[in-house]
Amino acid sequence: MTQLAVGAELHVPSLHLFEDDGLTYAVDAEAPNWIAVEDRGRRILDQLSRLPMTPEELVRWYVREYDQETGKAWVHVHDFLRALRGAGMLAEEPFARPPYPGRLALIQPEGLRELWLQINNACNLLCGHCLVSSGPGEAPGPPIDFLTGVVDQAAALGLERLYVTGGEPFVRKDVFTLLHHATETHGLDVILLTNATVFQGRVRNELRALNPERVKFQVSIDGARPATNDAIRGVGALEKALEGARLLADLGFDLSLTTVTTCRNLRELPEIPSIVKSVGASSQHLMWTHRRGRALGSTNGFFPEIDALLAAVMATVRAADEAGVVLDNVAVVKRRVNGVPGVKYDFGNGGWDSLCVFYDGKVYPTAALAGEPKLVCGNAVSDGLEKILETSSVVRQLRQATVARKPTAADDPFRFLTGGGDWEHAWCFSGGDPLAPDPYYRIAHALVRHVMTTLGREKRDRLNRRSGYDAPVVLHAMGEGAIACDTADGALAERPVLTLHSNCVLSFDVDRPRAKVREYYAAAAETPKADLCCPTKYDDAAIAHIPQDVLDRFYGCGSPMAAADIRPGETVVDLGSGAGIDVFIAAKLVGPTGRALGVDMTDPMLAIAEENRSKVAAALGYDVVEFLKGFLEAIPMATRSTDLVTSNCVVNLSPDKPRVFEEIWRILKNHGRFLISDIVSEEPVPPHLKVDPELWGECLVGALTEEEFLAQLERAGFYGLTVLRKTYWKEVEDYPFYSVTVRGYKFEKSDGCVYQGHRAVYLGPGKAFVDEEGHLFPRNEPYEVCTDTVAKLGKPPYAGMFAILEPGDDRVSYACCDTGDACC
Repeated sequence: MTQLAVGAELHVPSLHLFEDDGLTYAVDAEAPNWIAVEDRGRRILDQLSRLPMTPEELVRWYVREYDQETGKAWVHVHDFLRALRGAGMLAEEPFARPPYPGRLALIQPEGLRELWLQINNACNLLCGHCLVSSGPGEAPGPPIDFLTGVVDQAAALGLERLYVTGGEPFVRKDVFTLLHHATETHGLDVILLTNATVFQGRVRNELRALNPERVKFQVSIDGARPATNDAIRGVGALEKALEGARLLADLGFDLSLTTVTTCRNLRELPEIPSIVKSVGASSQHLMWTHRRGRALGSTNGFFPEIDALLAAVMATVRAADEAGVVLDNVAVVKRRVNGVPGVKYDFGNGGWDSLCVFYDGKVYPTAALAGEPKLVCGNAVSDGLEKILETSSVVRQLRQATVARKPTAADDPFRFLTGGGDWEHAWCFSGGDPLAPDPYYRIAHALVRHVMTTLGREKRDRLNRRSGYDAPVVLHAMGEGAIACDTADGALAERPVLTLHSNCVLSFDVDRPRAKVREYYAAAAETPKADLCCPTKYDDAAIAHIPQDVLDRFYGCGSPMAAADIRPGETVVDLGSGAGIDVFIAAKLVGPTGRALGVDMTDPMLAIAEENRSKVAAALGYDVVEFLKGFLEAIPMATRSTDLVTSNCVVNLSPDKPRVFEEIWRILKNHGRFLISDIVSEEPVPPHLKVDPELWGECLVGALTEEEFLAQLERAGFYGLTVLRKTYWKEVEDYPFYSVTVRGYKFEKSDGCVYQGHRAVYLGPGKAFVDEEGHLFPRNEPYEVCTDTVAKLGKPPYAGMFAILEPGDDRVSYACCDTGDACC
């Protein structure tokens, strides 16, 4: 990324601002994009919003506004402007945005990504809110050959995900034939919606034969207590449902407990996260009642007032967070709010790339509205799914629907994050208009703000205020910690428009990339991979004591140990230690009084390292090596316990790189140092490359840009950053990647900066020097500094660059060369 041009006028987009808990959230509604900033960042945004300014004009304004020295003002303003530009919120030209023409003008639907199969209308329960009035004695559903044939049709159209519902799917004895056909013949992910009360005998046994990697469950309960749940679902239903959920969890299935919100269960919703945890489910899901089916004729209070519902939802959000349980409603919103900046969400995917086949063979755009006469798209038997997608007037009308035509969304700054709301509820409550207001839209709005403010507060709480670096920062920018989703088509993540429920831009599931990396490097442990990352040859003397088994499994991109100036007795921690080569090199350098530790998350690599530990100890004559299993984002080391942290082509594999840098700062002693060799890019890596697991494992597509890499290290609190080496590695689709080795130091400031009369004199060779805190030291001129700065300047990397004058030294005198004529 290029430097800010001298004299260039800078522009920000038109911004919607709101405040929460002392932070400002700036939303570029038309992109969409957003950032979270503190007060100084807000005031810089205000200046740029009023009138375009040059960087120099902003520096002069900052000097006046905050009574700052010019050097510090320059550091603060330039760092913030570069962060704004990296977040897509700053440009040297005005942000010109043509009117949004609607989704169909920008993208075309491609095939069928989701299919809902309502395989019967028969159910063992008679729920009071059932959308399709299922129950005992209702339609048993079409023949199994019809269902498997529909799946075949959908698979040919690019199907990725199959939803199976009813009735109660497990009332059908042949449901397992369908599930095996979908998962084994077509490799589909299947989500089953069930009441989980019929998992006895044969059903229990056949569940064991399903693939938990492919089959997931949504289990319905309607309260936290039997009195509430069973009033809707029948006597004993809650106990049986939870017993079924426990069985599914014991069998290794991912499942969610789902609740339809009613007047009667609002107070119990916050109790359900603890139930989710107790049965081994992975998440909780809340559903807002549709105005159709049995709920219309019920007196059970299925339509609570929106204020009461919103309060209950937010209480449940807090309860789920405290219990460590995922609330699907929040997770889905987070995927959009923290997704790829500039990607617009526009309406739902029903009729776009998703259809529902009803138990009678009729096809509808969505399962929630199956059975609505006005929404019949065709017949799966006589028409076929491909023809329905191409010719159905219902499909055509829904594809033309867009948030751009929705009057209530025109002035909503969150419209491209909410998608304009749920058109299914709009249809139900308006009597058939998908562009009508969504009656539950306030909840969507509140969840968008909740995600933004949660991310902003989390980043503020993590901000290092003990390093001396106090420039205004972009606390969070949209897309940080996020990645294009696990869809089969990674190019979807770069489309300008996506639909709700398409799961195409997902918040980075923190263990998903770890799982990819573990699998990739486990294979590399079994069979060494030549030229993985960009291998560096070590000096023969440095590795003479290391077994060949370890050397064959070196997958680094630099040699941090060679440049680390390791001293006897030091404690060295190597992150992502793999088979242990850098740890074993460090063991030789720290000697018998030091410690050399490796941290890795991959069991096969740790096993190889442990197997060779005794061999290295025998060669050295002592054993100071230890290998620990753990993640880079939570290093299993005590605070201030380490002299040196190294990492060799591993940080790029982490899904949360700022957290890694924060952890390195935490475990280092004061004046400790890191040396990291890693891969960086020149430009941000595009989302379609980030979904490639092979490129992740090759240390490429998880890479930061070099500017981001250094900025994140500085923000984590490090000073004295030096790029010791930079070499070209390779290109992927015209994106160049480099190997860099960077060194930095930790200094933890004391509670208060005390001025006692010390002065620092910069000795050269430059005309002046500016440090990370913005102190400007002209060459050969005494500059008053506090005791913290005295301590920092007297240690590497600044030792020898400055002369420190003690308090009371009225006559300035110092020497750069000692008595033996050896210059400093």
